[in-house]
Amino acid sequence: MMLELASPYRIQLEQLDSIRGIDINAALAIMSETSATPQNNFSSEKKLISWAGLSPRNDESAGKIKSRKITKGNPYIKSILCQVAWAAVRCRSSSFAKWFWSHQGKLGKKKAIIAVARKILTLIYKLLKSGEFYDPMVA
Repeated sequence: MMLELASPYRIQLEQLDSIRGIDINAALAIMSETSATPQNNFSSEKKLISWAGLSPRNDESAGKIKSRKITKGNPYIKSILCQVAWAAVRCRSSSFAKWFWSHQGKLGKKKAIIAVARKILTLIYKLLKSGEFYDPMVA
């Protein structure tokens, strides 16, 4: 039923499905939150990341760091992207997994997952803007 309703966006769904960790259900959920053309609503991927609530806050005063939490944003896209990031790092051959396992020691697992989710959202923005499919050999 959902795939029938999303048939006009078949190409965009296939683009998102080409990313490691994203299946059709996750692609539908991501597109329902960001739209099939996020470049029309957000002028850059940084603004999309900020809207999703995956950018780090800047709580620093007089050189003292007050907080390292992420910003508030859309809780639905944030939870979807975190689930996608966990799925992406489980496949050891992906570039996301290599980055995660090399950084989770100093950052911690949860902060590293947020960073992977940010990377995936940046990739989604770039793929939907350019109309290309994800090639894991390039990344």
